[in-house]
Amino acid sequence: MAFPQHHFQRHYQSQQQQQQQQQQQQQQPQTKNFRNLQTIDGQMSQQVAFYNPTDLQEQSQHPPYIPPFHVVGFAPGPVPPADGSDGGVDLQLQWNYGLEPERKRLKEQDFLENNSQISSVDFLQPRSVSTGLGLSLDNTHLTSTGDSALLSLIGDDIKCELQQQDVEIDRFLKVQGERLRQAVLEKVQATQLQSVSLIEDKVLQKLREKEAEVESINKRNMELEDRMEQLTVEAGTWQQRARYNENMISALKFNLQQAYVQSRDSKEGCGDSEVDDTASCCNGRSLDFHLLSRENTDMKEMMTCKACRVNEVTMVLLPCKHLCLCKDCESKLSFCPLCQSSKFIGMEVYM
Repeated sequence: MAFPQHHFQRHYQSQQQQQQQQQQQQQQPQTKNFRNLQTIDGQMSQQVAFYNPTDLQEQSQHPPYIPPFHVVGFAPGPVPPADGSDGGVDLQLQWNYGLEPERKRLKEQDFLENNSQISSVDFLQPRSVSTGLGLSLDNTHLTSTGDSALLSLIGDDIKCELQQQDVEIDRFLKVQGERLRQAVLEKVQATQLQSVSLIEDKVLQKLREKEAEVESINKRNMELEDRMEQLTVEAGTWQQRARYNENMISALKFNLQQAYVQSRDSKEGCGDSEVDDTASCCNGRSLDFHLLSRENTDMKEMMTCKACRVNEVTMVLLPCKHLCLCKDCESKLSFCPLCQSSKFIGMEVYM
């Protein structure tokens, strides 16, 4: 089946308009670039021009180079130059996208007639090529839906991962906080126990010191009690000695009085006559008077205080046992006036 001529003209006009629009777009500054080999914001590249009228003119003027050999199933094409210039590329583009020579048109028409299933509309309609990388011109919707699904899956995975990380961080912080609390609690308890132990040691030391002081005081009290008992016994002994001395003094006084009475009676009966008796009595009385006065003087001197020489002696000094001071002088003196020994205690004697 052959294509009508007006189809080629319409296609050429549309291709020229598209090329002009593409040149205008290339002159404008590009603001958005491709990313990840996918379309952005729904932009699509321009369609490739399969037929170019300029190529037809050049093809008619300059026929392509035909190699001397021909392989069945492959159309002959240009050979690129050996120097690597762009001449081979231009010839290849002209050969692929231009019209074949006149002698090959019959074979092409036969091929199109045999393949009648392909219509002119399908031939002129651009086909989308799927490369597996999202580069197809008509694969925008699929690419956007695939990207949205992929982004949603990635977002869900990231969200789950972040939630898991948050849970693990919270758990880690909780464990670390509990460990820190336990460490602080143990530290506080150890400090408190150490403080309590130090206080107990100080209290026990004070108690030991006080117990030692109490023991020393009790020991001193026992010594003083023993001394008091000893002094009490000595005082009782001295009281007995004082009573004995008092009795002895009383007995001596009574004996002196009896002796004085007896001597006076005996001297009264010694004379022969009254004159002699009277004389002897007078002489005897004078002698007795002198003796009694001397005895009274000695007794008075012996019973007078050796300090003040006025009051009667009433205090016996211990331990020298001298009866030589009155009560007033005994409180003033700390030694015995007779033997000059130190006085320990004075005891009052009633005579």
